[in-house]
Amino acid sequence: MYRTIVLALDDSEGAERAIPVAEEYARRDGARIVVAHARTRALETAIEATLHNHVDALSQSGIESSLEVRDSLEGEEAKAIADVAHDAEAGLIVIACRGRGPFAGAILGSTTQRLLPIATCPVLVVPGIHTGHGVEAADSSAIEA
Repeated sequence: MYRTIVLALDDSEGAERAIPVAEEYARRDGARIVVAHARTRALETAIEATLHNHVDALSQSGIESSLEVRDSLEGEEAKAIADVAHDAEAGLIVIACRGRGPFAGAILGSTTQRLLPIATCPVLVVPGIHTGHGVEAADSSAIEA
């Protein structure tokens, strides 16, 4: 059972696939969601507006939600996400992978790949081909793997 779930989002294609998975875990466990974003540019107005919209939608659906944006250097986004999870005392990090090709870096994405060994809690990686929703689909994917 998780009390806090960190949902790592950025502007990459497919990152939103992780939202319904995190949402279902939060509903199942009565957890709050902290949407985490590593800001690598001084101005990311459009990205941050989208993130605020996601937080608002989660909150309106009855899930306690907040946004944590951390400044990060390019290539150090995973550390920023891991730091958010640590500071929030998260029990789970949910992040989408790229799902673009046969090589590990292309499939997982460099941020996801770097996050796995430094996270202090479990990391649920939503696959690039994920079309289902939440816990049942994620549990099913884990069983198939």
